[in-house]
Amino acid sequence: MGIWQSIKGLFSRKYTETEDYDPDESYEEEIPEVGYIERAGVDMSDRRLRERYVRNLCDQMAECTSEIESASKEYRYVTDYLRDCEIIDAIPEESESALVSAAENVIHLLKENESHTGRLGKISEAKYEEMQAIAADMPKALETLKEHEEYKELVRDDLRKLEGEKVSRQFSRRDARMRQINSRNIAMIAVFAMGFVIFILLMLQYMYEMNVMPGVIAAAALGAVTLTASFSIFINARSIERRTVNQLNQIIAKQNTVKIRYVNTQNLIEYEYEKYHIHSSDELEHYWRLYQEEKHERDLLRRMSSDMDAAEERYRAELMNANINYPTLWIHQAEAVVDRREMVELRHGLVARRQGLRKRIDYNTENRDAAKKEVESLVAKYPHYAHEILDIVSEYEASGE
Repeated sequence: MGIWQSIKGLFSRKYTETEDYDPDESYEEEIPEVGYIERAGVDMSDRRLRERYVRNLCDQMAECTSEIESASKEYRYVTDYLRDCEIIDAIPEESESALVSAAENVIHLLKENESHTGRLGKISEAKYEEMQAIAADMPKALETLKEHEEYKELVRDDLRKLEGEKVSRQFSRRDARMRQINSRNIAMIAVFAMGFVIFILLMLQYMYEMNVMPGVIAAAALGAVTLTASFSIFINARSIERRTVNQLNQIIAKQNTVKIRYVNTQNLIEYEYEKYHIHSSDELEHYWRLYQEEKHERDLLRRMSSDMDAAEERYRAELMNANINYPTLWIHQAEAVVDRREMVELRHGLVARRQGLRKRIDYNTENRDAAKKEVESLVAKYPHYAHEILDIVSEYEASGE
């Protein structure tokens, strides 16, 4: 009776979902969300799984912190640029007239020189000024953008491969579960069949005094073999399920880090597109080539007149007197100083850039804080592992200094 209760308890085990992802959830490739492994899906008593889990959290915090620092630096730069706009708007009328006069003189001389050439015009004036403003960053900026686009495609491929691996493991998990259910059903059927046959044989012996012991023994032996085979299949399937769940968690851990990299790369590319007013690195390369050709022709004209240099020097001096943060940039934004509509457009573009940076900062701050809270929760809930967890965190902090 005790053996029967043990077998019944084994085959009547209830299953609960402990995995981190719904097998039927949709995969959004363009805007992936970062998912965190539910702690219930990680065997915290296993040192190897525990360390992998903590290191995954530390990797996410390191990735997010790096992005926050990079975006914050650019955010301060854009903020200073916007502050220049406010400074120019707040210049008193008498001081403004000198600055506006210097800016108008630069614009006038530039237009006068342009009127003497018929080989210009391969690139619009607005686009030329945009390229001129970023010329100091080229061609490094172009190479970096190409690298980001290539890296995004590599990360996208990694996400696809990981998703394929996850789906494969999910199918394996379902198959293992089905095998457990089938083996349990077979065992139950075998038990009932064995009991029914033995009952019939005993009835025959009682009613007709037949010798049914060979049949009883045969039925019991067949039932025992069936139960043993079903039990073996059940144990093997359960072992496969556990191993598959661990593999799923490893894949999800990799997906978390890769998804953060994908989003950061995507946001960075979108910011660079907004910054350079383009849609691809090929477009930027095209404009850069046209700009270089245009600049070559303009340089030839510039040598024909020293007045332009003097006008720019005067304009730069007025900008410095006004305590402008980036007077060199404003050399190429004289139109904004003279025309308030141009200033409004310039500020609108800067505000859009700053919003994009704020989006990057907020996204990474949220994910960094979530990972940090999870580490703190682990330390609080598993004090006997606290020293080990803090050692891993300290290792990452030391490597980041």
